[in-house]
Order: sequence, then structure tokens, then C-alpha cells
Amino acid sequence: MRRREALIDELSQAARSFEDGLARQKLEHIEGANEFITTLDSLAKADLEARSQRRYVVSSLFLHESFKKLTLDEAEQFFFITGTELDGALVLDQCAEFAHQKRTAMGVTAEPRATHSLLIRLEQFGHRLLAHFHSHPGRGADATKPSGIDERFQQRLESAGHVAVMAIFSRDGFIRFIRLDQHLEIEIHGQGVEKHAPGIYRLTDIS
Repeated sequence: MRRREALIDELSQAARSFEDGLARQKLEHIEGANEFITTLDSLAKADLEARSQRRYVVSSLFLHESFKKLTLDEAEQFFFITGTELDGALVLDQCAEFAHQKRTAMGVTAEPRATHSLLIRLEQFGHRLLAHFHSHPGRGADATKPSGIDERFQQRLESAGHVAVMAIFSRDGFIRFIRLDQHLEIEIHGQGVEKHAPGIYRLTDIS
């Protein structure tokens, strides 16, 4: 148990950060992101899953609410998603938010104590990280393309057997769901979301 708590503590201190363009490559957050993934790898060893098609279920209302939180101001935003796991479906229905040390239009850095408390709470309730949502600057479907850092983050998760799917939101309501192994099926319940392309959706009536 002490070892597990120590790993969670390391994880909280290496909270995920996102930066744009060349600035992404120059900031020290990258090293923290790598440490974060390394710790996730350790936590996942006892819970590796065979790669298979995974079904993610999310309501259109939850996506609209998430969009509002992610684009509340001009700064980038980032949070985890957890939820119910029922009959093989991973239901994305709970935001797992935490405080940030820094949020700008160029990136976001989590506050270590806040992520520590959050991860401990998820662990206590037997919940897993099912998704991570973040915003990108820009508009249109192309604005939701993952950066190299985004892809490396997701690749490390998948290589360790994590089920988490990445979702990137543009400023005008486009959402791209990404599993690099392509083992995903997205099921959206309700109205207010239309499919734009494979893995890409657009929120309607967001004005």
C-alpha cells in the first residue's frame, strides 16, 4: 500500500502539461509529462488488458458541459474523465478536475497537491482514468489534431494497457477522439452532436 501511495504521489507531482508549437518543446513541463506516464505505467502493471475494441459511451449533454469548461476563457484547459464501467462499456460521465499552477493560451500545468488528492480519491473508490480531455486554440476540425507531445502521451498510456481515450476540443465545438491503436468505438447518447468524420464530431447550437 505504501508503494502504491508513493507512486500516486509521484504521479501527482508529474502532472500532465500541454504547450503549443515550438514552445512545447522548450518548456520543462515535457520532462514532468514523461515522469507522469512512467508512473502510470507502474500503476498499470497489475491491471494490463489485452488490446481489443473498446466502447466508450458519452452523453451529448456531458460533451456540451465539458466544452463550456474547456473554453471558459482564452487559456488552455485540461482534466481527467472517469465514470461507470458497465457490460463492457466505458461510460464517460464524470469530470475529475484539479487546480492548476499555471494556465495560459500556450499551455496548462497542474497543481501537484490537487492531482495527488484527486488520484487518491479515484483509487479509494475503485475508479480508473477513462479519458483525458483538453482544449486547443483555433477553430475547425484541423485544430483538434494532436501534437507530437499529445501522441507520445497517449502512446505511453496505450503501451501500458490503459483504457483511456484522448479527446481534443477546438474553440468552435469540434471534438476528436483518439486511440492510436484504433481500438475504439464512440457512442454518443442524445442530441446536439453530429458526426463530422471518423472519430471527429461537432457540437451544434453552442452559441
